Amino acid sequence: MWPQHGGNSTAIQNLLTMKGIDEGSDLLDFSANLNPLGIPDTVLQSMQKSLLKKSSVYPDPAYIEERGILASIEDVKTENIWLANGGAEAIFLVAHMFKGKRAGIFQPAFSEYERACRIHQLHIKHFSYEDLIESEAFIQDTDLLFLCRPNNPTGEMLPEDKIVRLLETAKQAGQYIVVDEAFVHFSGSSLAHLLGAFPNLILLRSLTKIFAVPGIRLGYVLAHEQIIRKLESLSVPWSVNAMALSVIHALPDTKDFLIAAKEWLAEEWQYVRNELLKMKFQVSDTTVNFYLLRDPLLQNHEQLLLFLAGEGILVRHTVNFPLIEGSAIRLAVRTREENMVLLKALRKWRNTSC
Repeated sequence: MWPQHGGNSTAIQNLLTMKGIDEGSDLLDFSANLNPLGIPDTVLQSMQKSLLKKSSVYPDPAYIEERGILASIEDVKTENIWLANGGAEAIFLVAHMFKGKRAGIFQPAFSEYERACRIHQLHIKHFSYEDLIESEAFIQDTDLLFLCRPNNPTGEMLPEDKIVRLLETAKQAGQYIVVDEAFVHFSGSSLAHLLGAFPNLILLRSLTKIFAVPGIRLGYVLAHEQIIRKLESLSVPWSVNAMALSVIHALPDTKDFLIAAKEWLAEEWQYVRNELLKMKFQVSDTTVNFYLLRDPLLQNHEQLLLFLAGEGILVRHTVNFPLIEGSAIRLAVRTREENMVLLKALRKWRNTSC
């Protein structure tokens, strides 16, 4: 069985061995959606300082200072922010808060929404984004809705006006909208400015993607202060450790890095996209550092996935994404050198498959 998430190269290598695929040396990982620019110097320095000075003391369990830093950056009150041990914990905290209620999930989507809802005994309904585009009336049968913006796995961005109409309808019905903005730092189109008008809006964030520190689990929630107080009451004490908190202390000094990351992505994605289209591949209209790729000559893309593995390239399967179910693969946008390796392999595939 394929792993449920990207970046699990060990599990993939073991599975490939079982399938008789020899990928040669270490796999070049296009399955994890991390910033290839790496860890900013300011973040790395803050982490090193924390290791030396903070490891021997308990963090503040209320994270007051760190929430204050984030509040200043997001232009909200400290009471509108709660920290979590990665975006995944934030998802599970929200699901816990609505234990036993009715949840809707817009598909395709990150698999942990459904897993969190099942663990906390929510009744689940699946919706497509086409449902949202056509009408907001369907939400009457739910207490909260999960959606991902920018979307994972497509990287596409749902227009803000559609979200606003959805929020207005949900607000009148006493329902909540959970928007996962884990990759918003790549796109720069957050909904945080809507929090004042919509107390039913819950935003989920991750800082590990943009700063390429997935081993340092760090996420946060932006929401009305009543929701934040409830999440705090459900949280494990000291869930976020000192090393993760140190990343927040570096945030005011990362503005230039964030600008550089967006500029790099715009240039590199244009290059990669143009080359893929020349080879007659189909790609999603992404706004972030990953995309869906389809070969119109294939139905199930496992054959392409295994071919790339044989070329030393690890990509993300889509078997566990509803509405996609293996009909595409997901790839990260990597460095120019790495992207050229991928493109060379795809040209080889195209030359042998036509």
